[in-house]
Amino acid sequence: MMNTQCALCGTVLTSMDTLLGENKLSDGGILCNKCLNAATAVNKDLVSDLMKYNIMQIRNMVPANEVEVEKPEALEDLQIVISQPRIVETPSQSIQFTYTADAPTRLDEIKDQLVATGAKLSLFVNSEVDELVNVLDKDEKIIAAAEGKYLHNNREGLIIGTERRIIFVDKKFFGGVFENEFPFHRVSSVQHDTGLMFSTLKVFTSGFTGEFKLYIKSAGKAFADAVKDYVGRTESQIRAQQEQARQQQAVQQTPKPQQESEKETPAVILEQLEKLGKLRELGVLTEEEFAEQKKKLLAKL
Repeated sequence: MMNTQCALCGTVLTSMDTLLGENKLSDGGILCNKCLNAATAVNKDLVSDLMKYNIMQIRNMVPANEVEVEKPEALEDLQIVISQPRIVETPSQSIQFTYTADAPTRLDEIKDQLVATGAKLSLFVNSEVDELVNVLDKDEKIIAAAEGKYLHNNREGLIIGTERRIIFVDKKFFGGVFENEFPFHRVSSVQHDTGLMFSTLKVFTSGFTGEFKLYIKSAGKAFADAVKDYVGRTESQIRAQQEQARQQQAVQQTPKPQQESEKETPAVILEQLEKLGKLRELGVLTEEEFAEQKKKLLAKL
């Protein structure tokens, strides 16, 4: 099926954008002429070799302020004001999470959990991150995250793994939201594969396989490793597993009582007393020092 939106800015493609087929990328995405011009201004090799590049590589080339993302008229005048923000960078250093200065919100918790996963995310999933407040339950914790394409419908978005399910979220088209979920009790296995530039993630259920193309080479393995202990488990089993883990952690953190030093045998004490006596005779120990050490040794009997 022909793509109808620009892979970079989301605007509707015109016949001029698709007429000669020269705006097509290696992953099937198509750029509008405006985005193509912005990309070629950065890298002139794109004029002849555009088909060798994918959308993730183009995104990394073109500065965000050069991309004019189409949005609904109702949102044109919307202004979001955040006072005294604090900014945390993910390991990719390409997305920055902004937090309010007041008490932490549910969105703040979600952003902290995303950072803790070590996932490399771009600024193009900021809207998906904000949408997670409406997607996740209030006590649902994120354990894995990746950015990529859902091959079932070729939509690009955010893949999230929580302690209960795997979720794909896309919020790029005119404020609408697409999401699909795979509860762990319905998942039989999660597999990954690593290619030269990308990785893939497959989520197997009894009647359907969700396949994702991830833009980071190491993301597939990292995601699969993070969720493998939850695959096939019901929510009650997962809760029992979490409670057991908390109990084990509490036991490990409980300070152990100091063991009393074992009392030494009389033979060992007498041997040490003889050594002390020789040290006193040689003048190494004074009478006071000898008496003090002798008292300590006798206390061990």
